[in-house]
Amino acid sequence: MKCLFTKEGKCKVYESPIDIQLDRDDKTMVEPDVVVICERDIIRRKNVFGAPDFILEVLSKSTRRKDMLLKSYKYIEAGVREYWMIDPDKKLLIKYDCSKEDAIPEIKPLKGKEPVLIYDGKLEIDLDEIEAIIDEYEQIPEE
Repeated sequence: MKCLFTKEGKCKVYESPIDIQLDRDDKTMVEPDVVVICERDIIRRKNVFGAPDFILEVLSKSTRRKDMLLKSYKYIEAGVREYWMIDPDKKLLIKYDCSKEDAIPEIKPLKGKEPVLIYDGKLEIDLDEIEAIIDEYEQIPEE
């Protein structure tokens, strides 16, 4: 998968598989699709021990409910600053600014460029490119 983050700095991007121990114990282990970690002291040899700054999940039929309900609650409670979900079926971005008290999701079509809040809007993700990747994937015949 092509990395859509290109901003230089102290933050590091990781793709799945990466284990995240959200509650800093072994009770809440998650494996998001993409994470950005700016505080590198939470990174351990085999996993991340605490809340990443940014999490992106690509929804699938098998994990949709868990990602949208359970994981969003856990991420907000753990201190994740920003949580995005890409819905490839509906071609939508569901975006949480978890730093806000109410953390109400914004729902947007996969069109244009969308600023990443943890970079103060100085980094944008090209949603048209994500939609093109989804369209390309949909053209691949099923087995």
